[in-house]
Amino acid sequence: MSNEAPTQPEEAMITLEGEDGQSYTCQILDIFDFEEQSYALLLKMGGEKEGVKGAEDEEDGSLVIMRLIERDDQSIFQTIESDEEFDKVVAHVEELARMNEDEGEGDE
Repeated sequence: MSNEAPTQPEEAMITLEGEDGQSYTCQILDIFDFEEQSYALLLKMGGEKEGVKGAEDEEDGSLVIMRLIERDDQSIFQTIESDEEFDKVVAHVEELARMNEDEGEGDE
């Protein structure tokens, strides 16, 4: 899966095309660097499946992590193919979430 989107930071929504040819709308939740590579944390938004009015994708609302490559003023989103890389990135995202949660508890 490789998709391009404008690099304008105010845009929080993108449309990705899956390997199945379907288009998916995602909200960009975060962009972060890990081990000298940029990644995007995306939230799949609700929508209708093509040709089936009212049918929702069972993955709507799921989190998606994609590799982010900047090229010629464009952001290219790529699927993380390596299980090892994906597992490391997921562990990093979980650690970031724990750190944010811990900071939030101190604010009360």
